[in-house]
Amino acid sequence: MAGMRLWAAAPIGIVAALIGAVACGHPATERECEEIVERIAVLELGNIDAGQSFVAEEVRNAKESFRKEMRKKCVGRRITNAAMECVRKAKASRQIEDECFR
Repeated sequence: MAGMRLWAAAPIGIVAALIGAVACGHPATERECEEIVERIAVLELGNIDAGQSFVAEEVRNAKESFRKEMRKKCVGRRITNAAMECVRKAKASRQIEDECFR
């Protein structure tokens, strides 16, 4: 299962690119950035039949591994409340990119 962590290379880059596309709103907080990374991770891992504890551990690992980079690339960038609500309601990680930050 160690190879499962390969998915984790993308979320912070996606988050930074997506948030950079939002022109109005408010500066993203660290909590909002963590929430986006967590939601993407949960949606990506939700397709894997690995058990709830594995998913929880992988989400925790993703948030920790992206913490420093997230502060540089996400925190403080503009984000809207509507974009965050879209992230929370997304049913697939691709939906976050396609619908929440366009």
